[in-house]
Amino acid sequence: MLTARLTMPLEIACTMIFVVAGSSMLAAAKPNIVHIVADDLGYNDLGIRNGGKTFTPVIDDLIRNGVTLSSYYTFRVCAPTRASIMTGRYPWGVGYYDMSDDMHHCVDPKYQMTPAVLKSLGYETHAIGKYDVGFVLRHCLPTYRGFDDFFGYYTACTSDYWMHGAPGGSDALGHCNDIDFHDSVGANISGAVMHGPNSVNNTYDQVLFTERAVHHINAFAANQNTDGAASGLYIYLAYHNVHDTCSKNREKAGLGAPRDTVERYATTTQDTWKVQGAMTTELDYGVGNVTAALKATGLYANTVLILVSDNGGPLQHSTNAPLRGGKATQWEGGVRVEAFVHSPLLPVAVRGSVYPGMMHSSDWYVTCIVGIAGGAFPANTGPRPPDGHNMWPALTGQNLTSPRTEVIHAVQNKYFNGGSGHCEGCPPNVNVASARFGDYKIILSGNRTYCDSAQPVVAWPTPGDSAVPFGLSGGVVRNGTDWAYAPLLKTYPMATDVSERHGDPTCQTGIPYANSAGSICCLKSCTRCGCPGGVPYGPGGNSGCCVTDIVSANQSCATHPPPCVMGPPPKPGCLFNVVTDLNETHNLRNDPAYLELFDKLVAMLQERADTGPPLASAFPLGEKNKTADEVTCATGERTGVLFPVDY
Repeated sequence: MLTARLTMPLEIACTMIFVVAGSSMLAAAKPNIVHIVADDLGYNDLGIRNGGKTFTPVIDDLIRNGVTLSSYYTFRVCAPTRASIMTGRYPWGVGYYDMSDDMHHCVDPKYQMTPAVLKSLGYETHAIGKYDVGFVLRHCLPTYRGFDDFFGYYTACTSDYWMHGAPGGSDALGHCNDIDFHDSVGANISGAVMHGPNSVNNTYDQVLFTERAVHHINAFAANQNTDGAASGLYIYLAYHNVHDTCSKNREKAGLGAPRDTVERYATTTQDTWKVQGAMTTELDYGVGNVTAALKATGLYANTVLILVSDNGGPLQHSTNAPLRGGKATQWEGGVRVEAFVHSPLLPVAVRGSVYPGMMHSSDWYVTCIVGIAGGAFPANTGPRPPDGHNMWPALTGQNLTSPRTEVIHAVQNKYFNGGSGHCEGCPPNVNVASARFGDYKIILSGNRTYCDSAQPVVAWPTPGDSAVPFGLSGGVVRNGTDWAYAPLLKTYPMATDVSERHGDPTCQTGIPYANSAGSICCLKSCTRCGCPGGVPYGPGGNSGCCVTDIVSANQSCATHPPPCVMGPPPKPGCLFNVVTDLNETHNLRNDPAYLELFDKLVAMLQERADTGPPLASAFPLGEKNKTADEVTCATGERTGVLFPVDY
């Protein structure tokens, strides 16, 4: 029977953890790998990062005794990052350009995923929690791509942290009265138990996923002395925490955690942050219990833990200070995430250090197979060569120079661009190209105001001086349970200053910006503009503010004096030195000293982009995609479970 809560001593945890294990007691031929992924964890969400405002003692201890990866990058949202981890390619390098076709994305079966390669090296392989790399056809499923079994959900998030389906099916957005919670072994794909003493319902999913991982650890340890035992253990443990739910009521009750954990945040003033903090603490509980199991079975002594989030934290319920912006954006807060490595195998000299070299989610593929497992890399793992590097020598101090000198975040090419029609109505972040080359990062967008977008630096809020009862700012506890829910934030601090929204007739104290017709408006020096959502490049603000005023007053540059004057429009795009300007506040794009560098980096980015393949959709976009939706719904309504269309 499933326990309501695992209560082993909390000892070691992380966000996205690779746990490589072995020991003097159980001398497995290969190091074991437990790869734990936290969902949407922000750069400033851990206690060690925010001055103890959140309770994450296990993770904090790992960081203090590990190697922090200060320049580790992912994609701006979850599914492409996970495809990158599984394939060793950039997300766009296997056709995951974004998530606009999320229900149909699927990695080409010609690519060998991480578990398949590790299985060829003698590993047993288990996937737990969130998969989100594809499900619409059988060959997209985890148990058809190298995992022995799978316990969890296929899509981006579930509709509730405790009720996982039946009766009534799933309330998750985009589902058709079917349940996205599975317990499959090999070719036997099946839904999880929804009734009786072994039902997954009424149990917080962190507990479900942790308990299954502990089961695999115990079973592997018990079988080590039997004939035919696997030479290594690979567990991919992808927690739901701290992603909100995908329920239709997510804005009002998208965050969830047990009430007693929420009570740890008594002096946190807002219910959203109380529950978000509790969700982060629950993550800590889960990883602590997994690590306790490794130690109890003697598997920990030869363990490597690699912690990372799948993308930046969303600003509706997470924090990424000192980085600008959050999930779903190309700002550092959306793609640069919490990450570290912890292991007794690390040389003493590197423990407690910060590794500043660039790393990317694609690097774990080669790092696990070659660097940690010690395997020979296969001659062919797919149509496109891996983009990832073996980072193990760098992380262990054997090589002081990072093999990675660039990260290509997002691209535009013939398969994916703003005019391709692949994503009608998609937000501006989709049609953006971005990369980091050395110290410099560029962002290109068809939206001329992208670099002006209002993406602040948000830190974890300071607690109050006294306790604040839960439920005063939208939080609720479901009747008859200890299930606490809280709403997502509708807004976040914009720091907009409207006090100096005045024309500057001389253009001496402001920087001129042009409208689309080339009409320039000079604003008085200020740090913020009065336009809704306007954040300027620098002093002078956003020209749209006063250009709008001039147009609304039926004025024009031809007939009216300053502050409206004529001049050339600024060139679009962003250029930041993200080493000296971590907050991305000083756009160098129009600085004459950087014009040649900008053009060079644009050409390099396009050269990389042109190597991208077609979109990784299981079906061609259009009518066949619609047909697949109909078949998926029909299958779900017939079986009650979210199954592939060729089930």
